[in-house]
Amino acid sequence: MQPTNKIRFEAFSDGVFAIAMTLLALELRVPGLHVHNYDISQFKPLVPQMMTFILSFVTIAIFWVNHHQLTQNLASISRRRILWLNIFFLLFVVLTPFVTQTLSLNIPSAPAMSIYALVLFGASASFSLLRYWIHRCSGQIVIPMDRSLIGPLIYILAIFAPIVSIPLGYVLLALPPLYYFLPKGSSQPL
Repeated sequence: MQPTNKIRFEAFSDGVFAIAMTLLALELRVPGLHVHNYDISQFKPLVPQMMTFILSFVTIAIFWVNHHQLTQNLASISRRRILWLNIFFLLFVVLTPFVTQTLSLNIPSAPAMSIYALVLFGASASFSLLRYWIHRCSGQIVIPMDRSLIGPLIYILAIFAPIVSIPLGYVLLALPPLYYFLPKGSSQPL
């Protein structure tokens, strides 16, 4: 295989991320509010939808930042496996606006939340695989994956949590983005 130029790889990926974030924003609908009656309780039905939107936006942003950091040290992509793993990962990124809208329109719905968590699991697990193979193909023998496995494990729990409790599902879905912002030691992977 001819090595793929890193710039094309990143440009394609960045374009997919930008489209996914734009699709998230396009699905936001202006609510009908009573103009003459200023009552803060009018906003209460919007809270779950806005929380789902913010969670999805932040999650996609975290994936983009990690993807950007992961590709910083690449000169070119010399393995077809990496290209296909990247496309597989981007599939789940593109599905995120759809499942966000599905969850937002069906609150509270255990199946909608489980499908949402399943897509985020797919994105997290496929990114972990992509990360592993990029490091492996660049000659790294020992690849610490401990932090990379936290997201997929939490998302697996979030797939089944709505059966027990929808609020528990939301808590589990919020944990990976919160975990991302915890300080990492200098020896920790991306």
